[in-house]
Amino acid sequence: MKKLINICLSLTLLVFVSSCGELGELDNYDQPDAKLFGSVVDEETGELIPQELITGSVIEYKELGFETPQIQQLRFHTEGTFRNNLMFSGDYEIEAVRGNFFAPEMETITVKGDTEFAITALPYIRIKDATIENTGRKVEISFRVEQVATENVLKLSMVADLNPNVGKAFSIASATKTINGIVDPSTVYTLGLRLSSFEVGKEYFFRVGAIIDIPEAKYNYNVPIKFKIEE
Repeated sequence: MKKLINICLSLTLLVFVSSCGELGELDNYDQPDAKLFGSVVDEETGELIPQELITGSVIEYKELGFETPQIQQLRFHTEGTFRNNLMFSGDYEIEAVRGNFFAPEMETITVKGDTEFAITALPYIRIKDATIENTGRKVEISFRVEQVATENVLKLSMVADLNPNVGKAFSIASATKTINGIVDPSTVYTLGLRLSSFEVGKEYFFRVGAIIDIPEAKYNYNVPIKFKIEE
């Protein structure tokens, strides 16, 4: 009986060691060995196309060489750049979707080491000549809207925050004007926020944006303007 118990214990120990060995093998995968970074650029002006934090345009990519490759996502920074420091070397299909620009065609790229990739596209709208001033009652931004898409411009918005990543999804104060029509690029628009929304002596970041009437479109913005609130 004692001999039988010893045999059973030995078999149990063997199974346990074998299982641990298999578990150890699961951690034997290669680590990410490449980086992908770049920007989305206006194909006519060469300027970056500013984005919205979190809810802005999306890059979808999938690594080739698998039977059912998984679609992964990468989001832009507000200035229009992107970066993923945890990529695996290989060939990828990549495209920018659900953005504030006409979606470019899908491309196949090779990611190896530090890989830079530029996405060129036409924005739906350009915000031009934005200037800011303190009128004594409000902080106002004047600007023009250059429409590239032919659909109606739905709204214009002004946003402000202490953080330079300010946008519709991330702001302490905002003002919106409904347009719902075609805009004249020579028209100067002005939006304002009350001084009472801010603390005197502090610097805030301001942006204005416009959104086109296209499904899943996002706001097109100017570059954030840093402005100190004075009495």
